[in-house]
Amino acid sequence: MLAVAVCALAICPPGSGASQQSGSQTTPSGSPSPSPTTGGQTQPGTTPTTTTTVPPPAHKKKKLERYKGHVLVFNLATIVVQSSADPRFIWSFQYSPELRAKVIELLNTGGYRHGDRVQVYCNPGTTIAVKIKGKPSGSASS
Repeated sequence: MLAVAVCALAICPPGSGASQQSGSQTTPSGSPSPSPTTGGQTQPGTTPTTTTTVPPPAHKKKKLERYKGHVLVFNLATIVVQSSADPRFIWSFQYSPELRAKVIELLNTGGYRHGDRVQVYCNPGTTIAVKIKGKPSGSASS
């Protein structure tokens, strides 16, 4: 692999003052002279250089996508929902680990039945349900 180094040099005409602003000094021949070390002290007439660190951007909580519809299938593995707005849209969702524990409790009490209205929330771009809202119809009385 060939490494290429790029170097940018500022070329300023003598006497323009630009070379003095950048802190570099030139000798009468035009070559840069080494800058004197001051042992951490600033020279009279100059201001000390300060650097600030910018904190990393705060992670914004992503807004969950919401799917509204009617339950077609509800079991331990998935929930299948048909759109309320357009019956041609059918979505299938798996459960997040946190939601799976709640699904087990729901299934023990009867759970959602075919036709129950629900809202399924998931992270954008995924089909993993994070939250389910809706009133379960409960167990069928025999």
